[in-house]
Amino acid sequence: MRRAGGGMISFEHDGVHHLLMIGGIGSEPSVQLPYHKYIELFDGKWQTNEHSMYNLSSRKWHNPTIIGLCIPAACVFIIEKINNTRAVLFGGVETDIIDNDEMNTASNNVYILEISISTVFWQCIKKPVAIDQWPVGRFHLAGAVIITGSGCPMLVISGGLDKNDDTLDDCWIFNITQHSWIKLDVPHFVNERHGHSLSVFIMSPQCVWIITAGGCVDIHVGLTLVTNPNIVMLTELVTNSKGEWTVGDTLDTNGMNNEEYKKKYQQQLQLGRRNWLEEYQKLRKGDTADIEQTIQALMKSLEEKEREAQVYSQQLEQKEREKAEKDQEIGRYCHQLQEKDREHQEKDLVILAKDRELQEKDLVILAKDRELQEKDRELRQSLVAIDRYQQQALTDDHWVINKDEVTLTKEELGRGSYAVVTVGIFRGLRVAVKSLHTIIISNYNLGIFSREMSIASRIRHPNLVQFIGATKVGNPLILTELMSTSLNQELRRNQLTKQQILSIAQDVALGLNYLHLFKPQPIIHRDVSSPNVLLKPCTGPAGYEAKVADYGTAKLVQVDSPGTVMPGNVAYAAPEARDPDKHSPAMDVYSYSVLLMEMNLCSPPEMTTAEREVQAGSVSWSDMKSLIQRGLNANHSARLTMAEVIESLKRMKI
Repeated sequence: MRRAGGGMISFEHDGVHHLLMIGGIGSEPSVQLPYHKYIELFDGKWQTNEHSMYNLSSRKWHNPTIIGLCIPAACVFIIEKINNTRAVLFGGVETDIIDNDEMNTASNNVYILEISISTVFWQCIKKPVAIDQWPVGRFHLAGAVIITGSGCPMLVISGGLDKNDDTLDDCWIFNITQHSWIKLDVPHFVNERHGHSLSVFIMSPQCVWIITAGGCVDIHVGLTLVTNPNIVMLTELVTNSKGEWTVGDTLDTNGMNNEEYKKKYQQQLQLGRRNWLEEYQKLRKGDTADIEQTIQALMKSLEEKEREAQVYSQQLEQKEREKAEKDQEIGRYCHQLQEKDREHQEKDLVILAKDRELQEKDLVILAKDRELQEKDRELRQSLVAIDRYQQQALTDDHWVINKDEVTLTKEELGRGSYAVVTVGIFRGLRVAVKSLHTIIISNYNLGIFSREMSIASRIRHPNLVQFIGATKVGNPLILTELMSTSLNQELRRNQLTKQQILSIAQDVALGLNYLHLFKPQPIIHRDVSSPNVLLKPCTGPAGYEAKVADYGTAKLVQVDSPGTVMPGNVAYAAPEARDPDKHSPAMDVYSYSVLLMEMNLCSPPEMTTAEREVQAGSVSWSDMKSLIQRGLNANHSARLTMAEVIESLKRMKI
């Protein structure tokens, strides 16, 4: 997307330099990337928080993964690099469309960025309610990062425009480590400007020169540029006895050209050299003292270890004596056992005589058993007749619902290649109604449909969407319980926490395990995917209860389709999915592993098996990554069962 008013910083990775561009305002994007924001403004322009990374060596662009609380669609903010992997961002105009109205906010949030070649991790620092020492929201401001020998980086900002487009005249320093602001008493004619720039020059650990250059002084009467002698200003910052930053001299363009300034510049350079040398010598002395203390501590520790070794040696000798005494006791016990063995042999002879008596009695019992077997045969015949009656009752259309009892609303929940799902009313209850297309229900499919609905009516599990009933007249309607949302929709809105991921993973695994253990034969879902995992808010720590949907209709689509058909979503399909002869519960385990990867990365799965294996390597949660990679094994016999997956999830640590 072509844009302006964003931010850009450079960083180096493995000897290659990259540019990272964030946000801005510009023309309509040709492609809207997932997990980024794009806001169309009333003037036809678009505002975004899109991340683009440019490799200066290969001259290629790519888009990194966003983690954490990212800045919304914004422009005209400042972003400054702290070190090669960290940056700080402040201010800017954040835009959103609320009730068809364009809402612009001048931000005063601070964002800390952790940058790598493939990800950008965001941390948002907002103004605490109890703290008043915090700058107001602004944009078109200037900023720079100060890094001295203290190891505590600071962000300095000045000027800019507030929410009313009034020019601000203040200057602030933000302690990036302690997350606190300090307002500096800098003259107004230095700060009262916008669209300007700041640079810092570190004279010594106790002295910093801030260079303010250019900018405009008023926006209400047109763009009035800053004029001489205030175009370039020099502001001196020094630390007092308490280590706090205070404002020293301030010079305009004329002041920086006189001899007094040049003399002070030379003095500051000499003072800076002395200060840096003193800091270096302090560090050397501190290192020597630390080494001596470490040696003393190690010698003391060695003496303690030697004393402990002597104690352990004495304890070992004591235990050896105790072991010898126990060996003698064991010898006595062995002799006693031999005596008892002889007694047992004599008793065994008595037992053999009694066994012969029991064998004679067994012959009598066998005769009675034959009589009981005959009676059992008659009883089994009766049970078979009863079972046949019960099976007939199950195959009856007890699940059939009168179509007149179902009222369809206009609230559509989803649309697919073989059905449309809407909200309906059945006997006063809001339910989800799936309307199958005409092509799905052929003459051959009607028998399959009745059998699948009969099986669905017998399925009861808290992690499977409850089947209510179905119609048979015309295009069938399938009624199930109504859930609040789907996992697919939640992933598009928010990134899940590890606790939420683990809770949803356990719920889905329990539901699939129930299907795989169903009697008389396992039920294979064939379409495990984020749209088919439905969520309902709950009061637990994870906040969601997950249920698996569509565990019967995937087979209907496959039976009615000509040729070899890939059941379910291709992005989740196992390598053996195209071969019906190789279908097994392991096929669902593969799709479930793709689902785990999607939840962890908060991004859609790749379309091929090889790409998904590479994508799984991006999962940072090590235990979850290992489980996913085992489930993505191309050899279906090498995958875990759902019961083994459940045990792995129970042992998993967040």
